[in-house]
Order: sequence, then structure tokens, then C-alpha cells
Amino acid sequence: MVLNLTNFRKKHHPNQQRRLMKPNLSSLSDNEINSGKIWTLLRHSKKFEEDVIWFSAKYKLVKNKRTKQENREKAISDLHNRYEEINRLNPFAGTTLQWIFPMPQFIKGNGNKVTGHPFSWGPIIWPAKGDKIDVLKEWKEYEASKQWLTLDADWFSVNGGFKRDFLFQYRQIDSRPLNPITNDRSDSAFPHETDFFEGWDLWDSVKRRSNLSEVDLAAKSISFKTLQQQYRVLAVPRHLHSKKAVDEAFKPLIKTVKESLPTKESQRFGTNAEWEDFMAIKEIQKSGIPSKAKAIQVLIKDRYPKFELNEARRKYEGLLRKNIEAIETRIGDIYPNFLL
Repeated sequence: MVLNLTNFRKKHHPNQQRRLMKPNLSSLSDNEINSGKIWTLLRHSKKFEEDVIWFSAKYKLVKNKRTKQENREKAISDLHNRYEEINRLNPFAGTTLQWIFPMPQFIKGNGNKVTGHPFSWGPIIWPAKGDKIDVLKEWKEYEASKQWLTLDADWFSVNGGFKRDFLFQYRQIDSRPLNPITNDRSDSAFPHETDFFEGWDLWDSVKRRSNLSEVDLAAKSISFKTLQQQYRVLAVPRHLHSKKAVDEAFKPLIKTVKESLPTKESQRFGTNAEWEDFMAIKEIQKSGIPSKAKAIQVLIKDRYPKFELNEARRKYEGLLRKNIEAIETRIGDIYPNFLL
């Protein structure tokens, strides 16, 4: 039997209701919910925190007016190289570093004029006519405030520019049929038949060292990387000569692709119940009870005041721990490689 704990909690634990006054991730729209979950996983990652601390030390050298010019340039180069490495592995982490330790690029007009340090890692500030948001004004206010993004900020209090950049990163892997902003799929992967294999022979290219021009070779390399990173490549026989044959051929493929996936996209990075339990424990720990075991006991007392503690623990502690550990596992998996 599956327990519907959400309705039970609303009726039976007023203390928990008071403790969770903050908005929770499950209240987010479909456009934001997975981005909010990824940000929350990332900001709780100890591995990512270690890199943020490394960046902080180098960034202080860059911003310190007493730092010698050669030492400043060396620090900028080190930061740029490390940023590039991290961004390749995990673009969500890369976007985060841009806003915690900004070294902005300003793009003007049609995109040809770029100002900023040659080793700038971002964010990119690109004002455009007709935009609803004045991104340059927004950036100046962010810069003047000196209240840079930190890992302590929850999704509901992050900077608007960072949130838009983070949402854009998720659009690259979002499987919804339409972008809610542009109403198309032009900025993300979409189903199609690839022409990657047409017009060339890999073995022939290897044998002759290359029968492709440098331009064609570069294009093939880009296509290969796109297929590798953004698509699952499935082999479908060419000799399908009827609609029925196509239906039959795709049945096992559909079954294989669906096998390990959740029912809803919003569950990819944890269910609402898992997040509710994990964030409740985090709130209790922040209030002065760092021990997870003791925090779980406090949560059980809050939620089930009509039960004796031992009875409530027997009934609910196992499920609580399972939900919390599910999110902790995802935190471990989110960095350094972003797990698709």
C-alpha cells in the first residue's frame, strides 16, 4: 500500500505547517521546477562547494587592488581555464560560477562588438532592442549591490539574470514539445532523422588520412559532438516499407527508451515527497539541530503529534530516510559531471 502522506501531514501536523512557511520546489511551474531542483542539488554538493572555495581564493586576488598585475593576470588565467573545464562537464555549474565570481562580457549591437577581459568567463550581457528586461541596467544594479550570488541562496531568492541563464541551460535538455517563451524547439534538441552518415565513409577517411576538407571535417566533428551529447542514437532499419512495419519496429525501441524514466519530467531530479522530506530536514538542521538522526526525530514529532514517538518512528522513519537518501544520492551525482 502506498501512503499518501501529503494529505495526512496537512491534517495532522500543524507544527510542520508552521516550520515550512517558505515556498517549496513543488510549487514551481513546469518551466522552473527542474531548474530549481538542479540548483538546489548543486548548491548542496560538497564537491562543488570545494571548487567554489578554490575560485573564491583566486577571485580575491583578482579583485584586490594591491595584487601585482602579473599575479592578477595569472589568477584570471587560472580561473578562466578552470571555468572552461567545469563548464564542459557541467554547464549548470559553469553558469553558477559566472554569477558568483563575475568577469562579464558586454556585447553591443549585432553581436560583433565585445568588451571585457580577453579571458572573461561571463556572464554575457547582451542588450537587445525590444527586450522586456533592460539587462544592462539590471547588471549595473547587481554589480553596484555587491550582493553576489552564493550557495546559500535558495531558488526563490536568486538574481533574475542568473535565473534566466540557468533556465536557458535546462532548455537544452528539456523534453517538453515547446519552449514556453519562443513556442518552438529552436534552442534545444528535437526529434529528427540525422544526416550525419550521409556522403562520407569513415573507413575511407581513415585509410586516406582524410578525404574531407578541413571545413567538412570540422562540421562532422561538431555534428558528432551534438549527437553524442544531446541525443540517443538508435538504429532503425531502412527496409521498412509500410506503416505497420514502422509501428512494429519502433515498439521495442520505445520500450527500451522508456524503461528507466519516471512518468513525469518533474520527477527526474526527485519526487515532491522526496523534496518535501529533504528540505524539512534541512530547515530543522539550520535551526540548530545539525544531527540528521535527531532532526528526523524532531520532524516525526512535529508531523505526528498524536502518535507516541516510538510508534511514529516505526511507521514513518523508514520512508523518511528513504526519501532523504534519494535526494542525497542525486546531490552526489549532480557534480562534477552533470548526470543526464
